[in-house]
Amino acid sequence: MTEVLASGMPPIVVTGNLDPEESALEAKEINKYLLAKSFFDCREFDRCAAVFLPETMLSGVLSTEPLSASQSPETSKGKGKARQSTPAAHPPLSTKLPKLSQKSLFLALYAKFMSGEKTKDEDSEMVMGPHDSGKTINKNLVTISRYLEAWFQERTTESGEVVGSQGWLEYLYGIVLAKEKNEEEAMRLLIRSVHLYPMNWGCWLEMTSLISRVEDVSLYHSQLSPY
Repeated sequence: MTEVLASGMPPIVVTGNLDPEESALEAKEINKYLLAKSFFDCREFDRCAAVFLPETMLSGVLSTEPLSASQSPETSKGKGKARQSTPAAHPPLSTKLPKLSQKSLFLALYAKFMSGEKTKDEDSEMVMGPHDSGKTINKNLVTISRYLEAWFQERTTESGEVVGSQGWLEYLYGIVLAKEKNEEEAMRLLIRSVHLYPMNWGCWLEMTSLISRVEDVSLYHSQLSPY
């Protein structure tokens, strides 16, 4: 039975999310989400991200443990198709990811991405020579990529389906992978994102920026059917 709020209204009425589990999480997080969104609108990206993912939590979650023999790459290659859904090759996380709605997680990680882009732009202004401009990077990409990799691994079935995913985290992961020059995997995730939520115009624009050859148009057109 769907959880009911103090007002007597089910979470789906408050949040509009048709997934009952996501709707309940969003209703529980509504006050923190509004605070985080206000920070985002004021371009206080670090403060926005810290509402749901403070640095102490991120450093604890993303710290790695040494690989045991059973966790080594050589012995884990045949453990099923779930690991094929992301470009993963990292050691396991030290703790479980916090239980957050996809809406809140997207806002926090996207704010983290924007914070890195803002810092990168500020660093670029200090570059002295034209050949040094490529040395400024978004330093938050690794953190975001690692977190999303773990999130998708937790939810990917043996058949490769990501249970309950609504497309927005695929979109963000695609952006991050494109920044990391992993364009093939980025395109795969962006295509999956528009299949889940075709009204995300930003995702379509991101895909067009990754197409550089005429041959790619025909290739991706078949994958985007019926869109």
